[in-house]
Amino acid sequence: MTILKSISLWILLVALILTGCSAAKRFQKDLENSSIQTDYFQGISVVEAQTGKKIIDVQGNKYFTPASNVKIFTLYASQRFLGDSVPSFNYRISGDSLIVRGAADPMFFNDTLHNRSLNFLKNNSFKIYLVDEKLDDQVYGPGWSWEDFEMDFMPEKSVMPLYGNRVQIAGKTDQLIVVPRLFQERVSVVDHLNAGRDKDNNDFYVKKTQGELIKNIPFKTSNQLTADLLGEELGVKVTLLSETDDKAFKPFYEVSYDALYEKMMKESDNFIAEQLLLQVARKVTGSYNSKKAIAFVLDSCLTGIPQKPRWVDGSGLSRYNLMTPQSIVYLLRRMYREIPHERLFSYFAFGGEEGTLKNNYSGMPYIRAKSGTLSNNYCLSGYLTTKKGKVLVFSIMNNHYQGSSTARKTEIARLLKRLYEEL
Repeated sequence: MTILKSISLWILLVALILTGCSAAKRFQKDLENSSIQTDYFQGISVVEAQTGKKIIDVQGNKYFTPASNVKIFTLYASQRFLGDSVPSFNYRISGDSLIVRGAADPMFFNDTLHNRSLNFLKNNSFKIYLVDEKLDDQVYGPGWSWEDFEMDFMPEKSVMPLYGNRVQIAGKTDQLIVVPRLFQERVSVVDHLNAGRDKDNNDFYVKKTQGELIKNIPFKTSNQLTADLLGEELGVKVTLLSETDDKAFKPFYEVSYDALYEKMMKESDNFIAEQLLLQVARKVTGSYNSKKAIAFVLDSCLTGIPQKPRWVDGSGLSRYNLMTPQSIVYLLRRMYREIPHERLFSYFAFGGEEGTLKNNYSGMPYIRAKSGTLSNNYCLSGYLTTKKGKVLVFSIMNNHYQGSSTARKTEIARLLKRLYEEL
């Protein structure tokens, strides 16, 4: 290579570096000015995935309500401590008895993927017993809104959930189809209430004039109810049994964890998130207790996080959760280094194409991200691949604005598009 060519290449390289730097500085200045003028709280952190180099940081060290961005932490904990396949349940055979123990699988009787597990329980001549195991936790997370007890996004947590701990009521009010069938006689058609449930028992209501509907309403859980529901599905009596010997049980595997992770992240499934955190707790502490799982993960895996989060549940339903953009970016970048990229990106929704991002960020398949929404709060965190092929990690958090999240989504889309085109 001639000296002249070498000098030319160096000039080009320096020009490219300066262009990138100046673009980052423009972003930073623009966002700082914008943040001062807003009447709500905004925090942004953007870094290069490979090097960790800071691109943007505007109040990135401040705490925000993350909403479903908490599921990124649940994903990390699950990836770190759970295996490849989900135990549908644990079991042991003793003489003519098949003893089943729950494994906190959120999807049993709640999808079409558990056929082998169901057939294993159905196609035998054993007497079936269910271990009467208590949840070492509250059925709701701390800070959840009590008035949402009948909303489909807030089922109770349990050791052996069935049907996603929800009853589905479908059809016209004069010919309702109820699943599970056990609740058929507990559904009343009334004049004065929309579809819902009594707070303290499993009595359900549908308004007479509601017409055709599909409604999923959480039911109140108990181990006896689980035994009854299991028995109804299997066509046999299932008896509760006190049992303490963990070692004698073995898991029955069928569904991959990747399938759960994708559904949790792309559809923002709260129930899957909570049950996964219970599984992590069981794995690392021996008990189904979300608080213990969170403490273990923070103390053993995330001691280097920039600002220690207040992390209280698996789903982000709680407003007690507090996290910073820098901490979320730290975790996303850590996963980027630890998990094969193709697999990692498959968990996150593509902009404008999938899940909670399907109706937003149109024409932006270069972002793979997790949204987080509570009233007056909207956050988006994930990965962006620029036009030049550089991967950026970002977290954008907006709290305490009035009105809908539409304007926030528009602003975020504008910023992400600029990052894509200019860096």
